[in-house]
Amino acid sequence: LLGGGLVGLCKTLKGLFLPAAQHAIVYATKLNDYAAMLVGMVITVLVQSSSVTTATLTPLCGVGLLPLAKMLPMTLGANIGTTATALIAALSSYTHDAIQIALCHLFFNVIGILIWFPVPFMRRVPLDSARLLGLYASYFRLVPALYVMGAFVVVPGVCLGVSAIFGTSIAWGVVVLAAL
Repeated sequence: LLGGGLVGLCKTLKGLFLPAAQHAIVYATKLNDYAAMLVGMVITVLVQSSSVTTATLTPLCGVGLLPLAKMLPMTLGANIGTTATALIAALSSYTHDAIQIALCHLFFNVIGILIWFPVPFMRRVPLDSARLLGLYASYFRLVPALYVMGAFVVVPGVCLGVSAIFGTSIAWGVVVLAAL
């Protein structure tokens, strides 16, 4: 019941705000990168889903209507918008653990933006990586699936396994970590 209500709410919000959000995205391409980041954040807070924002940006970028260099700040803004939504939800429950996790989520994204975005040389790293992944994906259809499996299943699984080994024996954890 809760899941169905959440899906219905997201679809309703998407229907209400997505046309205005698409207009804001087109407008944001004319702004500087920090204003575009703010637009991505506001759109995500309005539709309450960074997935909707990113899913709107990706096809526009794929067909060349939105430059990849403008998608990056809007996606980073969407990540901050998601953390703002999570922080509002945590504040409504008003439990220490929920607020702490929401703040960790917020600061993780803010620190990531401070590392990768302000310095133009560092900004080129994710942009060039996205271009390279897109090039490989255009020639080999299996590359996106392999990337998703590696980045979101294999690497976290290895990290969880190593941390579990450290939990049982620090000596074995060091040996396994050194072997990797």
